[in-house]
Amino acid sequence: MSECEFISKSEEETKKLGRALGKVLPEGALLILKGDLGCGKTILTKGIASALGIPEDEVSSPSFTLVHEYEKLVHSDLYRLGSGDLSDLGLDELLTDKRIKVFEWGESLEGEEDAIVVECSDRGDYRVFKVKDPKGKICEKLKEILEEKCQE
Repeated sequence: MSECEFISKSEEETKKLGRALGKVLPEGALLILKGDLGCGKTILTKGIASALGIPEDEVSSPSFTLVHEYEKLVHSDLYRLGSGDLSDLGLDELLTDKRIKVFEWGESLEGEEDAIVVECSDRGDYRVFKVKDPKGKICEKLKEILEEKCQE
């Protein structure tokens, strides 16, 4: 397990982190996004989608529809669901899907094998995104990509 932290001072920086994540997540990855309301979970997902060739303006919070499906991405919001409602969502099928899966408010899935957890905390003028990677490869790759972008 490795952990790394990234600071974002704007929506654009959050999208940049998302685009970097989208480039390094393996096929079928399960990404759990945690954090306070409004801390940037959907903005991060827009960046991930962008890296997968999905226009950012097509991505919105699935708070009321629960799941948005795209060619290479499944985006779900479990905020309104209790743990008993997860089977109604067809979660077993979604978890075995080969697309990248992003679950906002996905704390109930943290026990899933190989789940990558990103926790967002709002610090007023900036946000901190803490990535917990069970295989220890995502953080290293993210740092490389984001370092290259800083040097450009």
